[in-house]
Amino acid sequence: MPAKAFNPQIFLEFLCYCVFGGLIFYLVSSEKYLTYVTPRLKPYLYFTSIVMGVWALTALGRLFRPQHKLRSAHCFVLVIPIVLLLLPHAPVSASNLSGNYIGGSAFSNRSGQSPLSMQGDLSITIEDASSPEDKVQAEIIQEPLAGLPAGAYASELPGLDMGNKRITVAHEDFSMWLTEMYTNIEKYQGYTVVMTGFVFNDPEFLKEDEFVPARLMMSCCVGDLAPAGILCKYDQADQLQAESWVTVEGTLTLGQHEYDGVLSDEPQIRVTKITPAEAVEGYIYPY
Repeated sequence: MPAKAFNPQIFLEFLCYCVFGGLIFYLVSSEKYLTYVTPRLKPYLYFTSIVMGVWALTALGRLFRPQHKLRSAHCFVLVIPIVLLLLPHAPVSASNLSGNYIGGSAFSNRSGQSPLSMQGDLSITIEDASSPEDKVQAEIIQEPLAGLPAGAYASELPGLDMGNKRITVAHEDFSMWLTEMYTNIEKYQGYTVVMTGFVFNDPEFLKEDEFVPARLMMSCCVGDLAPAGILCKYDQADQLQAESWVTVEGTLTLGQHEYDGVLSDEPQIRVTKITPAEAVEGYIYPY
């Protein structure tokens, strides 16, 4: 009985399926996938890993099937992302995103409205969103409310001390408190707010006495990262080092800020105290 011919093309495909599927599984199980995409994509990544495993098993059944013309160019569809994922990546900072501010960042967008403020209009749904900016707005406002009983979101917020009129924003609650403060500005006026973020003080968007203790917000993937936070009023804001991490304490007030020539009501913090802080790893998400 003649020996079966080894098929190098199928073997190459088998290797690509195994490496790509295994790499995706590793990134998800180790939580390192959060460097690239949001948590809601986790089940899809697991599904992709399973599909790669099924394809690898299918390729094994054809490993010794003779093939007269060998092709390998199609394998680069998987080889290229494998190489890109394996390359070392430097942490993303606000200075890397200067081109994204105008295109829909947390501080300005093409419509002239702050994506975080929504101007009190909660009628926009994710399904009805007509543009990427509207979709981000709807996600920021509505998704934190999903699955919570009526009234729970406003009365059982972590870090809220109503007796002392104080809000301490933990790292994991940063996005939630952005939503709450923007949608209930009047409710928290006069409260003392304590929050940590990196200094965003780009003069293109902010005045000399303004800065934002920001975090990088990811709506879908690393390509749409943008700074997000509460605008602070501080006499020495122009002396703060950009991207340095600080803990801000101050009084929450109702202020106005201009976005593309349009004045908008928004929560602002009148800073009373600033202290250096340790950098916080990871991103925040609008849900």
